[in-house]
Amino acid sequence: MTGTGRTDRLKRVARKVGRRLRAGPLGDAAARARAGLARGVETRTLLLVSDRSVYTSEQQFAPVQRFAGRIAGRYGLVATFCTPDEARAMSMDALRRHAAVGLKLDFRTPAEEASAIARETLGRVRGTATKALVFDGDDDLSVLWPEVLGQCDLYIKKHAYADLSDYTQERAGKSNLTDYVATGFGTSFADNIIPRSGGIDAAEAAKVVVGWNIALDDKIYDLSRDLPPPAAAAKDIDLSCRASVAPDVWTYPMRNAAVEALRGLEGRWHVHAPVDRVPQDEYYREMMRSRMSVSPYGFGELCWRDFECILCGAVLVKPDMRHLRTAPDLFVPGETYVPVAWDFSDLEAACAPYLEDEARRARMAERARTVLLEALGPDWFLDRFGEVMRRAGVLTT
Repeated sequence: MTGTGRTDRLKRVARKVGRRLRAGPLGDAAARARAGLARGVETRTLLLVSDRSVYTSEQQFAPVQRFAGRIAGRYGLVATFCTPDEARAMSMDALRRHAAVGLKLDFRTPAEEASAIARETLGRVRGTATKALVFDGDDDLSVLWPEVLGQCDLYIKKHAYADLSDYTQERAGKSNLTDYVATGFGTSFADNIIPRSGGIDAAEAAKVVVGWNIALDDKIYDLSRDLPPPAAAAKDIDLSCRASVAPDVWTYPMRNAAVEALRGLEGRWHVHAPVDRVPQDEYYREMMRSRMSVSPYGFGELCWRDFECILCGAVLVKPDMRHLRTAPDLFVPGETYVPVAWDFSDLEAACAPYLEDEARRARMAERARTVLLEALGPDWFLDRFGEVMRRAGVLTT
């Protein structure tokens, strides 16, 4: 593909991404599910109750919608959606006719309101054949409301602490990352809407499981199909990072550490670490030109940038992820990403072996891309979905 042709295609991809991000809340997947049913398959319903107020959180349901017909065909489960008010208005018998009721709430929901909604939806099915689930689509590892956790059989996150006992620790702000910034940089969260978090009872924390992460969001799924294949000849940037934020944003210490560390390497390698904002297609062009790309933490450990980088054929460089579990796991050190210290003090030493050995770098980039593309297919998700539903007791085989 010529340079002009590649540029035009990236512009089309960027426009599609923009339309996707401006789209409204997820619709009902029931029609697609029923259309995918094999003759004679007995169906049950999975009622997903959501306030639909945060797009990135709602994307936790994106693969459920995407593969609704296949889920119905394999497992006989049909997903239906409603709001908390609609669920609260249902009779107890109506709620208990579902195989499971799953609740998703905006993290800005006051604790008392979240608890009331959980009691009036999940609380009415607890202890019956209908399983009570919480879907947590937040960016970070936290569990905000112990009372909501207490109302469910299973609490499904995009990623969770590798050691569930970490949920018992109290932290400044909403998560381990706010606590890190508070401890290391003196940032106060006393006046934040969530001044402290954690302190979850160990028995309740055992309900937390990993479902699937943002690699399966519509944006990444579409990008995997629309983005031109990465070209080795186009890789003329050694290290890139476009992740700066304003100094008054609490994530600034983590983001700025990456930018400063990269700029310290400008004399050795071709580094690209700008602080301005550019159109999406230009961002993708930069990523397609990058041999390695640094993705610091933000509101949570994972972000779309991780997977955009992989699809663009750049080796992902990221603060060490060993403290968490997630799926699909694109964070296997030395296999699918390069881990660095949280303060980026070892960035040069970590990247040098790959920038000095193009074959090694290319193998890692290709391995990560292969793993991601496999996870974006229906088989990976159906297996993962089935595993989570068996853990919840919704499926028995």
